[in-house]
Amino acid sequence: MFCKDCFYFNGCPMMRKILLPFCMIIIFFTGCSKQDNGSASQPVAHREPRKIRIAMVGDFLIHSPVYEAVHDPRTGSYNFKGIFKETEKYLSSPDFTVANLETRLAGAEKGYCGYPLFNSPEELARDMKDLGIDLVATANNHSMDMGKDGVINTLDALDRAGLYHVGTHRTAPEKDKTAIFDVGGVRVGFINYAQDTNGITVPSGHDYLVNLITRDSMKRDIERLKEKGSDLIIAYIHFGTEYQRQPNEFQRTLTGELFQFGADVVAGSHPHVVQPMEWSIITRAGKEKRVLAAYSLGNFISNQQWRYSDCGIILNLDIIKNPDGGAAVDSASYVPVWVHRYTNGLYRYRLLPVEKAMADHENKRDPMLTESHYRRLTEAWRDTTQLMEGFNPR
Repeated sequence: MFCKDCFYFNGCPMMRKILLPFCMIIIFFTGCSKQDNGSASQPVAHREPRKIRIAMVGDFLIHSPVYEAVHDPRTGSYNFKGIFKETEKYLSSPDFTVANLETRLAGAEKGYCGYPLFNSPEELARDMKDLGIDLVATANNHSMDMGKDGVINTLDALDRAGLYHVGTHRTAPEKDKTAIFDVGGVRVGFINYAQDTNGITVPSGHDYLVNLITRDSMKRDIERLKEKGSDLIIAYIHFGTEYQRQPNEFQRTLTGELFQFGADVVAGSHPHVVQPMEWSIITRAGKEKRVLAAYSLGNFISNQQWRYSDCGIILNLDIIKNPDGGAAVDSASYVPVWVHRYTNGLYRYRLLPVEKAMADHENKRDPMLTESHYRRLTEAWRDTTQLMEGFNPR
């Protein structure tokens, strides 16, 4: 059985030896690279629909207490994976997983720091990859926190970890590349844009560093994705008003325009709270098309411990590509998650699936959860599900 990466097998070493020659033959004829930048030949038509799942999560907002909690003073290293142990399967089991990196990986020489200018240990990229994340959105209001070098160093660190990235760029030619990924035979294109950079000016002549929202640029990028053969296009946009649980007029207007340009899904980050999801039917090129807006996925991990900001959702998109080549989101579901912060000398963190954590407490399977934690879990569950009330997965 293939895992996400083409040359990794599940199972014993003997099975690898047996299967590898056959898989190499298959790879030779069909190709297996996730990112093809539109250069791959058109796939052979299949009689049966192709079905894939893409997961999307919100902000990796790495405040200083978060990285301090995973620091090993004996070795000087950092390991974030323990934070996500309870949610790892939700990241690794989909065919492709996307996250918003709302910090920089500019290097230790810049000094690690949290708000207001973020810079986190490079081990974060390694651990995100190991947890199952494939693509990182890097255009957000903290993109320029460490200056031009911070943008470049972050992308270099992501490359070393084997993570794909979209939204920021080291050079103008890099900005011109399209982000298209072959996910189980479905060619999925991505764009990532941010509303601002917190007043930090992008250096003159280096506008390519960060994708900042303009209608013309976004329309051009979507058109290029279509020209390169994308079956489905996802726009991950960093916009909205912080801590507001409903999308503002700018979010709604821009989302509608992105749908008209050709996006099939618009997912949002920046408010640091969950906002509603909704389906729409639009007319594009004389045909009706169903599209999905998830205005804000909320925080995934942060030190923001107040109501609404200590939780987020994992968005699951079930996508079908029909034999005629058309692809669409067949259904969408969400998993509420909550950041459990506790004290063990320092603050420690666990990201918990809310529904499972509630059941674990009720059945006395998690002694780390107190009655006050349980009350907050039930409140987070109610807050999220009531916000999504009326949303039909299909």
